[in-house]
This record gives sequence, C-alpha cells and structure tokens, in this order.
Amino acid sequence: MKNFSGLSLALGIVGIVLSTVFGILFGFIPALIGLGCGVAALVLAINTKKATNNEQGTGGFVCGIFAVVLGSIFFIGCLACGSIIKDLTGGNYGAYGIVGGSCNAVDDARDAVLDTYGDVSEEDVRAFNDAMKELADAFKDFE
Repeated sequence: MKNFSGLSLALGIVGIVLSTVFGILFGFIPALIGLGCGVAALVLAINTKKATNNEQGTGGFVCGIFAVVLGSIFFIGCLACGSIIKDLTGGNYGAYGIVGGSCNAVDDARDAVLDTYGDVSEEDVRAFNDAMKELADAFKDFE
C-alpha cells in the first residue's frame, strides 16, 4: 500500500474549507462535496496508518473527521433552513446559502406579511424590518 498521508491531509483541509466557508456562502452543494472529501481523507488516512504502523496519516485522519462532522452539520443545516424558509415565506428558492437564496428571505417574508394582512403602515414595515435584522444578527451570532 502506498503512503497517501499528504493526499489525505490535503483532502481533509479542502473538505473543511468547502464545508464551512463555501457551505455558508453557497449552501448544501459545497457542504456535500466537503463531506465527500472528508470521507476520502479518512479512508486514505486509515489505509496509510495501517501501512505505516500508525506512524503517518494522523493529520489527514483528524482533518477528515472535522470535514465529515462540519460537512454533515452544514449539509443538514442548509437543507433544513432552506426548506423551512421556503415553507414559511412561499419563496421559490431552496438551501443555497447566503449568496444563493437567503438574501431573498426578507423580501419573501415581507411579501407574505403584506399578502396576509393587506396594506400596512410604514411604521409596521419599519418594525418588521427591524425584527428581520435582529433575526439575521441572531443567526450571525449562532455561526
């Protein structure tokens, strides 16, 4: 068996970056790819550890675990968040992250309120916008 410790480490790092940074920005697709990179990193690291009697492959193993955990969290979280927002607001987008669809959530929620309650005053619109900003800030603090 060849030594794939460098490749497993690289796949683990790529998996972490795809799962977190690109998972937040672009949603579940990069998170799923990051999850796959993490699994590949784990497989290669385990095979390397077996081939070298546990002397190499630890970095790829650790990064692979992080990539699998973070990829799973962001994949499931993006799907759940996107489908919940879509159901609540009636928007025509899914779990595509900040860049893809979430930027439309406030507009869709505002339209849903207007459809439900009809004409509202400017004060009500300001209060709604403030509530949406607080909600967005709460999600930023959660991340």
